[in-house]
Amino acid sequence: MFELISAAMRRKRPPTHGLFDTVSMDFRVGLLDLDLNLHLNNAKYLKFMDRCRLEHSVCTGLLNEMIQARCNAVVANTEVAYVRELRPYQQFSVLTRVLGWDEKYVYYEQRFESQGKLHTHALLRLVNMYGGKSISPQAVQEMTGINQTSPALPEFVEQWKTLLQTKRRHTEQGLDIPAE
Repeated sequence: MFELISAAMRRKRPPTHGLFDTVSMDFRVGLLDLDLNLHLNNAKYLKFMDRCRLEHSVCTGLLNEMIQARCNAVVANTEVAYVRELRPYQQFSVLTRVLGWDEKYVYYEQRFESQGKLHTHALLRLVNMYGGKSISPQAVQEMTGINQTSPALPEFVEQWKTLLQTKRRHTEQGLDIPAE
C-alpha cells in the first residue's frame, strides 16, 4: 500500500526517463521473501515486478497520463525464466523497460540482476483498459497525448506471441493434456 501512496504522490513530477528507457530499482532478499529452498520465492518475483512496473510508469510520466485519461493496464501474460537463484540478504536490481506494442498489447521486459549476472528474465504483455473494456495501445496514445511510435518488437517477442496463439487455440478447442 505504501508503494501506491508514494507513486500517487510522485506521479505529477516531471518525467526523469523516456518511455523506452530502462528504469532500475535496487533490493535485497529479506527473510520473509524466502521459500523452503531458502531462495527468493517465485511469488515474490511477481511482487517485485509489479512494484518496478509501477516505478517505471512514475519515472516516465505514464502513470499520470493514464490516470488523467482514466485508463489502466492489466497483465495479460507473463513468461518468467529463472536462471540463477537469489539467496538470503543478496542484493539485486530489477531493470524494467517497455519493448513496444502491437495492435492489442504492450510488451515489457524485466530483468533481475546481481553482481553483473542475470538471475531472472521475464516478458510481460499488458492490455490497456478503459471503462472496463480493452482498448488498443494506439487509443491510449491518442487519449494520453503521448503519441510515440513503437519500435519493432524483438524476434523473441514475436516467437512468444506465436506460442501464446498456439496455446490459446489449444485451450479453446478444449483439448485435454495427455496423461503419461
